[in-house]
Amino acid sequence: MAVKVKYYNNKGEEKKPISLSGPLFESDLNESSVYYAIRGYLAHKRQNNASVKDRSQVKGSGRKPWRQKGTGRARAGSRRSPIWVGGGVTFGPTRKEYNFKVNKKIRRKALQTAITKRVSDNRFIVIDREPFEHPSTKLFAITLKTIGIYRKKILFLYNGDDENFYKSCRNIANLGILPTYKVNAYEVLKKDWLIVTKDALSTLLEVFQ
Repeated sequence: MAVKVKYYNNKGEEKKPISLSGPLFESDLNESSVYYAIRGYLAHKRQNNASVKDRSQVKGSGRKPWRQKGTGRARAGSRRSPIWVGGGVTFGPTRKEYNFKVNKKIRRKALQTAITKRVSDNRFIVIDREPFEHPSTKLFAITLKTIGIYRKKILFLYNGDDENFYKSCRNIANLGILPTYKVNAYEVLKKDWLIVTKDALSTLLEVFQ
């Protein structure tokens, strides 16, 4: 059974709804797939650059600085000791791998669940657009104001082939813009609304259906 979603032209005027069908828009809600997909996505985004050198990695002679007894000074075995200036760090952070592998089937199911959620909440919109001759945030902001969702949390999907269009959207508050092929469950659910250009909808169906 097909579902109907709202469709607007590039001026923000509402047109005849579009009928969509398939697992991308009519899936059962699968919370476990969403959980694992988001966990894997966030783990993959961690940079984990914190790292220090321990006493085996810092530069310095391994020679005993002075003899064990008779100098009146505390005994010392190496210039690389953690208690010496320039020595190694004890129990400091080192690079770790936080990657959490999630198979393609789970990621696909999570995306279907996320998009179905936006469709069922009536927060999925298809919009027609014309190529921008030059970047203009104002023109696209007017379109969103006409629709009635300006400054709301929006994820906008487009085909990634129009640099002027991208520059027109990126400065609008609370609006995230992604090429269609990069969409994932986390980005969809992080925003309250999902807007897809008409040409990107074809790509979405072709790649993820």
